[in-house]
Amino acid sequence: MKRIPILLFVVGMMVGCSNVYSVEEGYRMAVINPGFPIPENASEMKPEACTTEIAKSAKYKLNAIGGEQGEPPEHYLEEIKKWGWTELEDEQRGNIHFYEKEGKVMSLVFKNNIFDVFEMSNEVKM
Repeated sequence: MKRIPILLFVVGMMVGCSNVYSVEEGYRMAVINPGFPIPENASEMKPEACTTEIAKSAKYKLNAIGGEQGEPPEHYLEEIKKWGWTELEDEQRGNIHFYEKEGKVMSLVFKNNIFDVFEMSNEVKM
């Protein structure tokens, strides 16, 4: 009888820890820009403060999204392109990627299990 609560706890922990990047989960719209994809099972966190360079920001937690060195999953980068965003490869700085679509510039910063999405201010010239 004592094993049932332990079993329920273990199962609950496994279900709660399923926030891992997965191609099968799909994508949804970013909270700061409905035309920009983010993995469906990413959890929102408190975003970074906006600056004159950043108009809007969002922070997400998702296990296995950034790797040890902050490298993003290739499938996610391909999905961003499928949504019509063009990577500004000349602007990439390490684990910071920039994308442009219809005059908007978005930036992604990948860390281990966390990524930030920024909509850049129109005041910033790339």
